[in-house]
Amino acid sequence: MTESEALRVLSTLGLCKKAGRLLSGTPACCDAMRAGKLCAVIYAQTAAENSKKRICDKAKTYSVPAFSLPVTPEALAKSVGKAGAVAAVGITDEGFAGALRKYWDN
Repeated sequence: MTESEALRVLSTLGLCKKAGRLLSGTPACCDAMRAGKLCAVIYAQTAAENSKKRICDKAKTYSVPAFSLPVTPEALAKSVGKAGAVAAVGITDEGFAGALRKYWDN
């Protein structure tokens, strides 16, 4: 994934947040996957190994597509209007998930 594609993904995540179709944080994403509410999950490539493992394991268990984004957790947090660091975000809308998925399908 190129840097410009990563910036487009971050921008789309911001729109997703404004539409109310995004969950932020590893615990919230794991709970939503368990409840069957997530269409996709995106995690920061430089997040803690434990967080990445937790997200990937839950995504595999509950058949939710998981994508690694080459940004820091701080950049991911900033794109969704949060302070600090966010290791993962979950998308609850199939339309947004499909729009984001195309960046990894190339």
